[in-house]
Amino acid sequence: MTNTLRSIRRGPSTPERLLVLIPGYGDRPEPFLDRAASFDPNEQWLVVVVEPQIPGDRGPYWYNVDENGPDPVALASALRAIDALCASILTETGLSEDALVIAGFSQGGALALAHLVDPTSTVTPRAVAALASYLPSRDEDLIDLSRASQRLVLFAHGKNDELIEPIRGRSASKAFHRADAIVSWVEVDGGHRFDTPLIDELAAWLTALSLGDEPHAPPI
Repeated sequence: MTNTLRSIRRGPSTPERLLVLIPGYGDRPEPFLDRAASFDPNEQWLVVVVEPQIPGDRGPYWYNVDENGPDPVALASALRAIDALCASILTETGLSEDALVIAGFSQGGALALAHLVDPTSTVTPRAVAALASYLPSRDEDLIDLSRASQRLVLFAHGKNDELIEPIRGRSASKAFHRADAIVSWVEVDGGHRFDTPLIDELAAWLTALSLGDEPHAPPI
């Protein structure tokens, strides 16, 4: 069964662009929405931040991870919930999928990537941003990434990330590049935090999308 996600939002009443932002393990949506002024100062986007659906002692989360990888049942439930939320907001606003960007931090970024390539997804965003993240799978080599072809994908990772090593993000970026996604890979100063270095990269990438430009995709 798909749970209804709690979400909060800011932006214009008649938006032209939609950004769904997915926090990570233990994160509440409010601090992420507070930072929206940093990456969308002119409120060009309807920014919707969702709350992880599983309550926990250390804050809400999307799925547990063991030595074999993410819990597949919880991961599938989260993907269905994200897909349903995106479909609902697109219907509410009258926007098309080409106006939709899904971005996420940590577990949230993993969900954004997984949703893009999930064959059961009913919504395909124009672009995805994975911040300090990775591709969530018990066997990455078995994932079909063909749905990512020609989609814009930003990978931004802190050089000193102590929780998710940058090599995991780089590995995912290379896999998406091989699948013909239009990939941008950026390493920034800092660790595993949704703060200024990552936000600056997200802001520049969103600005390029808003202007109709193709974000710069440096070699990976």
